[in-house]
Amino acid sequence: MGLPSLNSKVEMTGLTTPFFPFTGRTLLLLLALCLFLPGCALFDQGGADLSNFRTVILDPGHGGYDHGARAVRGMDEKMLTLDVARRVKPLLERRGYHVVMTRNTDIFIPLGTRTSISNTHADAAFVSIHCNWANRRSANGVEAYYFNSRSAPFAANILREIAGCYGSHSRGVKFARYYVLHHNERPSTLLELGFISNAKENASLQDPSTRQRIAERIASGISKIHGGRAPVATSGN
Repeated sequence: MGLPSLNSKVEMTGLTTPFFPFTGRTLLLLLALCLFLPGCALFDQGGADLSNFRTVILDPGHGGYDHGARAVRGMDEKMLTLDVARRVKPLLERRGYHVVMTRNTDIFIPLGTRTSISNTHADAAFVSIHCNWANRRSANGVEAYYFNSRSAPFAANILREIAGCYGSHSRGVKFARYYVLHHNERPSTLLELGFISNAKENASLQDPSTRQRIAERIASGISKIHGGRAPVATSGN
């Protein structure tokens, strides 16, 4: 899929004065505690949650000069993901969601811009769409990733819907530090729809009818937690 992962790194300087008499081990313990306390996380998914998001940010992976994974035959990842996202959008809109695409055409959008689009919508959930690739050409299956544990049920809902929808299988819901997840303040997941390095899965993903079926399942998975439709806006929102 070509997205870089981001390993978190914390640098603390200027903390050795007499007015801050903690040892390095104590500081590390305090930082670890802070990460698990409510309201103290580096990326707190405040605002929208799984019960009330009404905006969906659809993020077709790659684009422009960044082709993503190269298909064994047919369209590369950047165009397959764009086509699927375009198909998901009207399906969600008919369910009452407001949908924002990080890109609508074959252009490159920096990762920071993609997450900024998500973070500026307080009522949003974020879905990044990708296709997979592996040197081992027999590798196959669909999978979903999350960074914040509160996003794991969101990822699982969608994966349950798309797994097996075109004869593939689930590779599971997995933790990852992908930039668009790690820097996202909203419920978020990254989907891998199959391996376009695998001749059989690629042939399926190159078929528009398969992509439409996947789009329908993605829309169903996104809306499933709300009973199939976007939640009604409450007064003051």
